[in-house]
Amino acid sequence: MKFNKILIAAILFTSALSAQNYNVEVSYVTLKKGEASPIKKHETKIDPNIKVHQNDFIVLVPEVEFQTIEGIGGAFNENGGEALFSLPKTKQREVLKNLFNTNNANLVFNRTPIGASDFSLDAYSYSMVPEDYDMKYFSIKRDKKHLLPFIKEALKENNSMILQASPWSPPAWMKYSNAMDKNNLDKEKSRLIESPEIYEAYTTYLIKYIKAYKNEGVEIDRFCIQNEPDTYAPFPGCNMTMEQLQDLSVNYVIPAFKNEDLDTGIWAGTFRTINRGDHYKLLNSKTFENFDGIGFQYANEAFIREVSLLAPNMKIMNTETKCYNGDNSTEQAKERLSEIANYINAGSTNYCYWNLILNETSNSAWGWKQNSLMVINRQNGAIQYTPDYNAMYLASNSVVKGDKRIAHISKHRIVTTKNRNNEIKVLIQNNKSTNQFVRLIIGEEEINVELPEDALCSLTLKLNN
Repeated sequence: MKFNKILIAAILFTSALSAQNYNVEVSYVTLKKGEASPIKKHETKIDPNIKVHQNDFIVLVPEVEFQTIEGIGGAFNENGGEALFSLPKTKQREVLKNLFNTNNANLVFNRTPIGASDFSLDAYSYSMVPEDYDMKYFSIKRDKKHLLPFIKEALKENNSMILQASPWSPPAWMKYSNAMDKNNLDKEKSRLIESPEIYEAYTTYLIKYIKAYKNEGVEIDRFCIQNEPDTYAPFPGCNMTMEQLQDLSVNYVIPAFKNEDLDTGIWAGTFRTINRGDHYKLLNSKTFENFDGIGFQYANEAFIREVSLLAPNMKIMNTETKCYNGDNSTEQAKERLSEIANYINAGSTNYCYWNLILNETSNSAWGWKQNSLMVINRQNGAIQYTPDYNAMYLASNSVVKGDKRIAHISKHRIVTTKNRNNEIKVLIQNNKSTNQFVRLIIGEEEINVELPEDALCSLTLKLNN
């Protein structure tokens, strides 16, 4: 009798694994070296009889939906624009197509600096004439050489692109130090001058930036008031207390944008969760209600998640990711999924890589190297696709603008979404040197599916007709 019960249970278990309401497709990239077209198809292997460890169970709950995804992308910068336009026209088009076209990497949610960033060719602003409070000499001429053409050419490949922006520093004359960079030399003077006259001038500066870019055919969807307000760095920056950020934003910038009838979103941030609790101060002050959202970089998932506890309706955006040291290594690329999951699972609508392109040195003007999706040699025209490019290529084809994040339970660091056709997608990594089976559990259905060895994988589950 006992044997019969065991046999019946085994038959029912096998039936549950065999009965498939979903077809599963497996795509993947390896991260050993960058490739222009890295996605490969894996022959789907479903084995209802193979033993799968509980650590490899993935419970999917597609009926529970969270935020709508706005897309995955990276950051434009002057350094990358200069490198791009050193190439012949045909190679420029190849690079742009591979990065932004919806049939390629599909990088659709991208970032641009307001004035100089740490990967500009040097420090500059759009207001280089001191005490120009009315912005009579405001000019984006500098951006028209490398940065704006980079963005405009990218828009030709993907006109549904969303652009976020951030100032690294106000114009030098608006700061106590009278310098955009070298903020680490005198920490007390690295701040924006606290005066209504300066706040009004800086507000006019930001409005003119939005309008000037719009006149060039480039719409800035949203911007954060200050990049990393908690830093004292050698590159362009501005240390800004939360009291000053709130005063500037709530009493000057936000009302002025409304008066100008500008629909550009004004976001709090960009916040790190490293050496100050800035976002907690903001969310506890109730002034957060004036902002359209909040932006994070170098932030821990647990601290980002708490935004929804303090401000349930606050939108969350990822503004920048780990830069690393210019090695562009396989080991670093293997960390990308963990970081994507960190932000998306915490409620962010996007993931924004840092440098899209750097030149052959990968060096900033301030003397350090960082990673990029592509490295372009200005001397010989060589284009190097990095392992990070492969990871981002697959991620941006799996976690797509318009998708909904759905609930899951797993010990793997994964991202789970579904699209408008109710196809379920799972972005997951197999770091083992052998193929590995995972068990997908959706309601009463269980599917054991194989992942290729040492690969970042995207599983797509489609309902059988």
